[in-house]
Amino acid sequence: MDQNLTYAACGLLIIAYAWARFNTPPSNRSSTRQTLYWSSAIGYMLSALVLFAALSILLNAGPWRKLLLGQSDDPALPAPLIATLAMTTLLPAVPTLKRLDEWFLSIFLDWAEIPGEVRRRAAVMTLENFNVTSEEVAGLRQSYQEAGYGDTLVRHLRRRGGDGLGQSQARLTRVVKLYDCICKLAGEPRYSHFFSEAANEFDELDRKATDFLRRAAIGLTLAERMRAAEKEGTYDELIRERREDFANSCRDMFRVLALFLARAVLRSETSEMGVVRRLRAIGFDAAAPMNLPRFPIHSLTVLALGVFVYLLVAIVFFNRVMATPEQQNAAGLMTAVKVTSIRLGTIALTVWLMQRYPFFRRAAGDPPRFFAYVLNGLIAAAVAAGIGLMFHPGNPDPLTAGDVAPILLSSMMCTALALCCDDWVADTMPPRWLRLAEAAACAVAVALGMALIVVYLPEALKIPSDKLVGLTLVMLFAFPSALALMIGGCVPHIYRSARRAAIARRDEASQLFIPALPAPQPSAIEGFSVGSTENGRRSGGEHQEQRAEIIHQQAERPVIAGLTEGAKAQKHSADRKASPDLRNGHQQGRTAELLDGKCGDSAADSKLITPGKRRNGSVARGARRKQLSGNLDGATNPAAYTPA
Repeated sequence: MDQNLTYAACGLLIIAYAWARFNTPPSNRSSTRQTLYWSSAIGYMLSALVLFAALSILLNAGPWRKLLLGQSDDPALPAPLIATLAMTTLLPAVPTLKRLDEWFLSIFLDWAEIPGEVRRRAAVMTLENFNVTSEEVAGLRQSYQEAGYGDTLVRHLRRRGGDGLGQSQARLTRVVKLYDCICKLAGEPRYSHFFSEAANEFDELDRKATDFLRRAAIGLTLAERMRAAEKEGTYDELIRERREDFANSCRDMFRVLALFLARAVLRSETSEMGVVRRLRAIGFDAAAPMNLPRFPIHSLTVLALGVFVYLLVAIVFFNRVMATPEQQNAAGLMTAVKVTSIRLGTIALTVWLMQRYPFFRRAAGDPPRFFAYVLNGLIAAAVAAGIGLMFHPGNPDPLTAGDVAPILLSSMMCTALALCCDDWVADTMPPRWLRLAEAAACAVAVALGMALIVVYLPEALKIPSDKLVGLTLVMLFAFPSALALMIGGCVPHIYRSARRAAIARRDEASQLFIPALPAPQPSAIEGFSVGSTENGRRSGGEHQEQRAEIIHQQAERPVIAGLTEGAKAQKHSADRKASPDLRNGHQQGRTAELLDGKCGDSAADSKLITPGKRRNGSVARGARRKQLSGNLDGATNPAAYTPA
């Protein structure tokens, strides 16, 4: 009894340390879907327990204990305690055990897609495919007006933009909306755990976003003043580089916000569809499930019926050949039910693992994952043993219960099936001969398994050794191999059909959720929209510019690193030509001050952003925002945020 308590206490300690290692760093939990996270975490903890049990068994054996511990062995220390110390506090001091533990950890992190899942999510959450409605713009104006930003930021919020300043304002609006959505999520009970875990990261993100919005509002206001002060040609030449810098700054800020949002959603939503619904509700209308195929339950049900009928006929035929008494017909029926359950249970598990976990399947161009296929077979063997135990709960020995053959053959067949399902990774139809080759491969694998049983475990067949000759031996190989031939010809085909159907649904969803482009409408801030001339007339082509922005998401990149000497000379020449129209050169000097991020009227600049506190924010964040928004003269190069 005391020994059992010792093992139980040590096992709990092993689980606690394994959990801590799997959850390091803490961001691992928010880097993938919760189903993937928990299944992988449980798998890693079970592997740690298996390693602990193996080490305890070796330490209980005298020769192994002497070999592992040498002269430092203390006979008074029990084996489970030594194994626990070696796998917890002393793990860094045992290089071989440490490398083995790190290998297991890397396998299960790969199984959980950490951190690849969150990176893939954030990669498709771009500024260009983020939707903003007119109602949301009106709500943002009201919210940020009340939050203390005043007219400086609010006047630049707009749904769509055309050329120049209007396009920059539309980009800023998308950043503001995404930041506002993250702040709202902080108040939802479902997301409270994530924001409490990432409180420091959220405070830093809040600081960066607040500072970005402040400087962006300053830059847009300066751009408006510059446009009013300069002629059109000179203004475009002066502002072109700043416009590209501002576009890149908006994209960078949006990427940071999108990555944080992806982590929050993955940590807090419990299902794939919950993640997709949340992203669509926020504004990512094109969000779709990450190409998860549906489990082919209907096709596998038909296959199960076929397997059961085949086994029933084969058992009746075999009993007649072996002259088995008719009283054992009922036992033959139960055998057919048990073998069908084992076969279909392990096959369904193989297909499910291949569909849900990238660890068990390869991507296009990757080499075959033979270790994953073998692991799949071992998992199938464990499941087969569990299913067999349900048919004889009073006899846990699979050898005496006659379960060795179904367990070994299921393991061999599932290993071959995993390889066959993964041999064609393209989205196109495979050649017809491949299906025949896969069926033959599964039949050969089962035949090899039967050969191992006949040679090394003949007592597991429950057939006298003197009868394992002639026709009986042929039937022992023919019946299981024929069943494997049928399964191998169907299951890989079913798996690939489900995958192609998922890809088709994903492509259809991508087409359905492309946001429709509304017709050009007058902006609610007509006087500040770029797409408007200085006289307030709206320019054409705004709708086309919006379409180009959606279709060519990544086409816009900085193309001018700086003004060349010739461009500078042209600018000075234009300034000289424009100077006669300016009164006493005042406007020319004013333009230079605007480009340097300075303004002579400090009183006007001090009103650009009113100190305030963000709603749903803490007192500390509100005080920091008040400090940042009140000190405009201390801004870091606000001219760098001067777009057009």
